[in-house]
Amino acid sequence: MADPFISIRLGKRRTKGSIDLGIVEPLKDVVAKLQELPKDISIKYQMKALRKAAKPGMAALRANYSQLGQVTGNLLASVSKAERKYTNNKQGLPVSVVVVGPRRPTNSKSQKSATPAFGGGTVLKGPNRAYHSHLVEFGTKPRTPGFKTRSKRRGRVLLGGRIRTRRENYLEASGNKSGVLSSFSGRGPFKSKGRGTYPLDFIATGRVSGTQAKHPLQRAFASSRSQMQSIIDSEMRKALTKASAEYAKRLRDLGP
Repeated sequence: MADPFISIRLGKRRTKGSIDLGIVEPLKDVVAKLQELPKDISIKYQMKALRKAAKPGMAALRANYSQLGQVTGNLLASVSKAERKYTNNKQGLPVSVVVVGPRRPTNSKSQKSATPAFGGGTVLKGPNRAYHSHLVEFGTKPRTPGFKTRSKRRGRVLLGGRIRTRRENYLEASGNKSGVLSSFSGRGPFKSKGRGTYPLDFIATGRVSGTQAKHPLQRAFASSRSQMQSIIDSEMRKALTKASAEYAKRLRDLGP
């Protein structure tokens, strides 16, 4: 099946957690007419429509992150949108894209200008520190500091009418002699007295239980996609009207 003219997607295509909502009708005629206009005008008004459609998604994501409870506030502060404009595709068509989600660290300057998440600590708080967004979204597996989980093939078995490979997991020493589950070799700059939770929960020895997937991004998408779809439908029609008017004005200004 061909790609839809307009799509709302959660996650990258063919990846875990990816959900597609293709919108082909009744906007096919609208998009076709937008594509006939000059690329700069077409992209300008496409982008305006998409910006408005992205607002409910951003609001829903902030609401879902707020429900998780705040520790550092990094996830909530990281909710943002990125805009991209393309004309170098195979069809040579103007394409606008708006991406909504948690923002990851981008450069050393923004890191240095951040403030500590709590008094006496060095974990920084800022709008681009969603290091752990995927862990909150999809959860984590149990871990044993100082060891890595390996898989060993144990043969082939018949399951559900299909032949499958049976494997057995086991722990293998990883060379981490300290047995500390952290990016540091010890508690170091994470020392914090009297809190008893964060960040001490992130420094562990012994068997560490996994965390449950919370899916705030998926929940936000599910709750806002119908509203985003409705806004795209109405705003793209307005975009065509305004873009056509600007093109007509450009032609008048050029004269006979």
